[in-house]
Amino acid sequence: MARPTQPVLAAVLGPGTRYEGDMTFEGRVRIDGHYVGRIFSEDWLELGPSGIIEGHADVANAVIAGRVKGDLRVREHLLVEESATINGRLDAGRVEVRAGARIEGEVRIRGRAQE
Repeated sequence: MARPTQPVLAAVLGPGTRYEGDMTFEGRVRIDGHYVGRIFSEDWLELGPSGIIEGHADVANAVIAGRVKGDLRVREHLLVEESATINGRLDAGRVEVRAGARIEGEVRIRGRAQE
């Protein structure tokens, strides 16, 4: 499956840091720290292997290599890397899951982009 082209990296939330609150962004954001709250974007979310998201994320595209605890909605394309763990509700258009990834909870895959 061909992955959509990722936009230029707009921001990095670095390792060893903790962020809380609501985040809305354009472009591509990478999280390597611990984020607690809600995330919304019409673009790309990238969660590094050391990254943790607790809460709710609603994005167009995502690459997940870290841990998600909560709701993850990806309207177009989701790549779940082998180091990823998703605990909670996953709702996605198209999904690629690498061997070794863990997904626990409710999973809904639509097979197409969501509106």
